[in-house]
Amino acid sequence: MLLFHIIILVIQCGISTNGLSTTSTNPTTPKFAIDNKQPATYTFSVPLTTPRPKPTSFIDTFIELWNDPRPISTILTSNDRSLVGSRENESGDRQDIPYCIISDEFQVEEELFQILLYPRGRFVGDSSSTSLDANGNDSDGGGVISGQASAYLRYLPKKYGDEVDIAWKLRLATNIANGETDSTTQYLSVITAGGLPRSNTTWSAAMTFSSEMEAVESVGRTTDWGSSIWSAQKVCDAYLQRDIDLRAHGEITLFAKRSGESSFAWPPLSKGAIGAVYKAAKQSSPQRISAKQREFRVGEVIVPRNILGYESAVDKLKQQFIYPGVDYRIMTMSDADGNAIFSTECLQDDNDKLAARLALRPCGWKLQQQLWKKNGMQTDWPVEIQAGLLSKVTTTRFNPESAAPRIISAFQRDWRTYTLALCVALTPIPLSLAARNFVSFYVIPSASMEPTLLKGDVLVVEKFPGVYQRTRRGDVILFQPPPSLKEIVSNSGSQLSSTSLFVKRVVGLPGDIDVRLVQDNNVEINGKQAVGPKRDTCTDEPLRLIDKLLVNGKGTNLDRLGEDDVFVLGDCKAVSVDSRVFGTLPKQNVVGKPFARIWPLHRFKVGGDF
Repeated sequence: MLLFHIIILVIQCGISTNGLSTTSTNPTTPKFAIDNKQPATYTFSVPLTTPRPKPTSFIDTFIELWNDPRPISTILTSNDRSLVGSRENESGDRQDIPYCIISDEFQVEEELFQILLYPRGRFVGDSSSTSLDANGNDSDGGGVISGQASAYLRYLPKKYGDEVDIAWKLRLATNIANGETDSTTQYLSVITAGGLPRSNTTWSAAMTFSSEMEAVESVGRTTDWGSSIWSAQKVCDAYLQRDIDLRAHGEITLFAKRSGESSFAWPPLSKGAIGAVYKAAKQSSPQRISAKQREFRVGEVIVPRNILGYESAVDKLKQQFIYPGVDYRIMTMSDADGNAIFSTECLQDDNDKLAARLALRPCGWKLQQQLWKKNGMQTDWPVEIQAGLLSKVTTTRFNPESAAPRIISAFQRDWRTYTLALCVALTPIPLSLAARNFVSFYVIPSASMEPTLLKGDVLVVEKFPGVYQRTRRGDVILFQPPPSLKEIVSNSGSQLSSTSLFVKRVVGLPGDIDVRLVQDNNVEINGKQAVGPKRDTCTDEPLRLIDKLLVNGKGTNLDRLGEDDVFVLGDCKAVSVDSRVFGTLPKQNVVGKPFARIWPLHRFKVGGDF
């Protein structure tokens, strides 16, 4: 299979691409390049209007599936993996939200690039798609669309082995027409700026862009690169509104370009991905570090470690939130005068190399934000560190000496999760299979259970046989949707996979009487207020769409619950689509109960009631 993939990519990368649409200028000239040539900076502005075409051949389909980062279960159960939602406009027409939008190809010194935009992120699939109203709100009562949109810069090599060293800045812009000839440009805000300089509208980074089979992100080599830092709500709004022109603006600084960079080149370990990995591992070996200062390149991942005799340097790094055993990526780099550089190799003097400044960001920084803030970090990433402070105490992921500090650091950050993972890894296979069938993880997808369970909480759910027999009034359960709930989801334009589960609280049991919807959309059962927390402490959905669903709700007036039925409610009545709307839930649909919350760490909980 891998050989087949290589053959496909070699053929694909050998095809030239025409039909360019771009404008390029040269406003600035950075000071250094690896090959001692003066690098130039080019601007680009391309429209983001075209959904990625569906593959038309077996090879194209294979390549698309190979590169799709979404779970395979999402892809296989999706009716149309190219869509992630839809919206009904003011005219009543439904507009689809594509999974990926592609820009026109544009050229920088005969090298081809393209922008890929994922309006709802790279990992959102058809099974989690949403039907949006004209204001961008979920039509199923879940509130405004959440999450981040992703934008990536993609390199299109003309032949296998082509690669370029570049730094780039990327902005998403909306051009709003003011009449026939005038327009207003606004840039969408970002939640973080990537590298330096910091900006609230611009993502910046630097990498070596290569052929796909020669990409190794740990040493700063990639085919496409970007981040999920734009509001999905704002991106979807801009894409779907006809009077707004959504575009990608930015700059690309080209430091160097090469051809023939293949891992299969002769002599061995000299070029391509394998050569880059070998060079990185070799220069961070103890013998090399003791002899001279190590070199750094933007894009590569470095791992600080405790070295005997360099305790002072490690302590200074900790003061800037650079900890041993944590992976950090070099996002951008500059010399002592602030000029952008791609590598310390371009600096001739050793003192200049030591004075180079590296903008570092931890890998997986989103998951670790809470940890950094807990330790007192007040500013956003990246942090800028002098190369001289890092040179003697950092290694790469490919150096065996990085293993121990990375393991120690992982357990220090989240000992509970990693201990659980280690136990599972050491569990005999039969027990592991049993655990997979009877224990699973569940991520809360919406606000319907706030404030008890927040969107993004990760639960550990037990699914042993007889789960309903262990369920009591007031318990939180996970259940398979009944036909009435499936119909509601289908009518909203969304779809469910065969494994989709919902989470609610059981408030009514078989035989209960007088189930009534009363004032303020509350529920009474047996003449008493339904059990559970106070249900008016969460934020109301702006359009109050739940009120529209309750007009024809199937559970607003029931005389008695059947012998096999339960009544479930969400803890946030303002947004929860529950038994008030879809009616009673067959007890055989109850499949699990949460017994632990493992994320976020500050809300970690094992046992007890939710």
